[in-house]
Amino acid sequence: MILFFYGEDTYRLKQKVKQLKEKYISASLGDTNLSLIDGKTATYDEISRQVLAFPFLAKSRLVIVQNLLREAKKETQEKVVEFLKKIPETTVLVFVEEGKPDKRTVLFKKLAKEKTQEVLPLDETNIRSWIAEEVEARGGQIDRVALEKLQQYIGNDLWRLSNEIDKLVTYDTNITQENIELLVKSQTESDVFALIDAIASKRKKQALLELHNLLENGANELYILSMIVYQYRNLLIVSDEVSRGARTHWDIAKSAKLHPFVAQKTLQIAKNYTFEELKNIYSELLDFDLDIKTGKVAPKIALDLLVLKLCGSTQKLVK
Repeated sequence: MILFFYGEDTYRLKQKVKQLKEKYISASLGDTNLSLIDGKTATYDEISRQVLAFPFLAKSRLVIVQNLLREAKKETQEKVVEFLKKIPETTVLVFVEEGKPDKRTVLFKKLAKEKTQEVLPLDETNIRSWIAEEVEARGGQIDRVALEKLQQYIGNDLWRLSNEIDKLVTYDTNITQENIELLVKSQTESDVFALIDAIASKRKKQALLELHNLLENGANELYILSMIVYQYRNLLIVSDEVSRGARTHWDIAKSAKLHPFVAQKTLQIAKNYTFEELKNIYSELLDFDLDIKTGKVAPKIALDLLVLKLCGSTQKLVK
């Protein structure tokens, strides 16, 4: 039997392989007949030897080959294509590919005819269902508001979501919005710092890249805009504190009631602006926010336009 699993959702792909291994080990009373092969270092001889080996005191062998399409030499792949005709009935051969394999290759086309499953990233609704299921499986509980907050903070990164759920359940099995705000660092907030830094430095290409990374990682357009407004508000506060005589980020953190890390990062960026420039930008950002929320501008297009103008245009942000 040949199985082929591939896809961009590497977390669920790993979980699928893990479950397959655990099921096999349980049924076979051990891992004697389990073989894992790394496509990066695999040779044709190694693969054929493991596949053709007769199971020891068991009915079958399980051979898992990882990332052969992505990592192995073309010569090895071509030999494997021919070898697939010789798989014995006593071997379950599983090919696992992380990401998007090249569907033009002969090996992919051959494997696609077998029992195949593509593991695609979850959409927003299914991510929320996944979070709820994972929390319950780990002995916790979470209400709708807290669940939405956690998804808003992390986006669609299941690896990080899994780690954060573990941390939250360990702290308190009843996951609340307050505990999420206390224990979980918003990935979007961290990435928005990088976006604002690129904007302030007039690095247009980098700023657009940071923006599109945020969108691709599942951050909501209005949330991104609210974070940009929030960061420019902090820039305005920090710039004002400097004008009043504050010299270090510790002074600013104390007087403005900001976290020292936030004060430090914001102070570095604020040096790119005058206080008057920040006042004008902040005022126009609020107008821009209103235009998006009232439907005058499509959110994604508006964010691209906003970033481009903040990176160097002297025109007003909202006309």
